[in-house]
Amino acid sequence: MLKQTTDHTAPGPPAPSENRGAAVTVEDAVRTFTRAGETVHALGPVSLDVRPGEFVALLGPSGCGKSTLLNLVGGLLPPTSGSIRVGEEEVDGVPERVGMMFQQAVLLAWRTVQQNVLLPVEVSEGRRGARKAADRAAELLELVGLTGFADKMPNELSGGMQQRAAICRMLIQEPDVLLLDEPFGALDEFTREHMNVELARICSITGRTALFVTHSISEAVFLADRVVVMSARPGRIAGTLDIDLPKPRDPEIMTSATFQDHVRDARDLLRTGYEAAATADKEA
Repeated sequence: MLKQTTDHTAPGPPAPSENRGAAVTVEDAVRTFTRAGETVHALGPVSLDVRPGEFVALLGPSGCGKSTLLNLVGGLLPPTSGSIRVGEEEVDGVPERVGMMFQQAVLLAWRTVQQNVLLPVEVSEGRRGARKAADRAAELLELVGLTGFADKMPNELSGGMQQRAAICRMLIQEPDVLLLDEPFGALDEFTREHMNVELARICSITGRTALFVTHSISEAVFLADRVVVMSARPGRIAGTLDIDLPKPRDPEIMTSATFQDHVRDARDLLRTGYEAAATADKEA
């Protein structure tokens, strides 16, 4: 159902742990930058709650602050004002229970697939900790269909396989919250569709909370329990869409009337966001 509203907290689907608070809480977050002596208002104010086990897609035009918001939640940038919490903890630096994945897999060329997967453990716990986590790495590689590739080097893998390895690296320390910034944007359409199915399956199996940035309306609708549509810069929330499609989802669902209705509603919200930003620019 379409929700064009300034109330940025939508109920979403039943979460694995109903008795817990929000997995991610963003309260009146604003981010500005200074460039050539001028202040650039990049984001906000934005308020958003993400429930445990919920998959939320951030959709919006280029430069609207989607990645900035993700970086605020991940502790890579501090908010200029407002607050961010992961669980009950205020974000101050990179939270321990957060995993991040970007558009490029960024695997280290001189390390095997398994060694790349174990890198976060090695950094935080040393080589002994990495050795203890080897069984966990093998389980993850099996989960994403990379059994038998643990000793391969990154240049021996396809782009999609490299992204699967990056998913394993993100999951190796069992984060509660996954932050994904267009992780499949560089892949061809067929591989991207396949990776979307894989990601949805993994999130369903592991029960992780996910915040996913994309420019693709159909990708957002296919993956998400809720789509949050952002306006043009300075990024604000133009509205939200609850996606009431059954799970697990097969790509064939994209041909259904309900799917296309959701796509149309998301496109209408994007248009509203553009128009609101244009009006604000004229009045400024």
